[in-house]
Amino acid sequence: MKTNEEKDRQKQLKAELKRKEKENFLSSLPMSTEQFNELFDYLDEQLEQEGCDDTLSLTESYLDEQGIKHENVIAWLEENGGYCDCEVLANVEEKFENL
Repeated sequence: MKTNEEKDRQKQLKAELKRKEKENFLSSLPMSTEQFNELFDYLDEQLEQEGCDDTLSLTESYLDEQGIKHENVIAWLEENGGYCDCEVLANVEEKFENL
């Protein structure tokens, strides 16, 4: 059976691991969290009107409107499961929920 000291140490280690994972995630972002949140809002609105065409065309339109270069953002989105506009919302947006 674990002592209270061991339990506290385990909690500390878990908290430190979560903090480092969050820090690593944030440092990997190719644009700010605010820009990602704006992208998610934009996609939510546009996909409701237009639907998904299985490309990142709406994401690219947003990036163009904001003057953001595509290459790093698109590569990052794809690495995180965003291969089309609806997948950006389905797979990538959830990674921002606990920030």
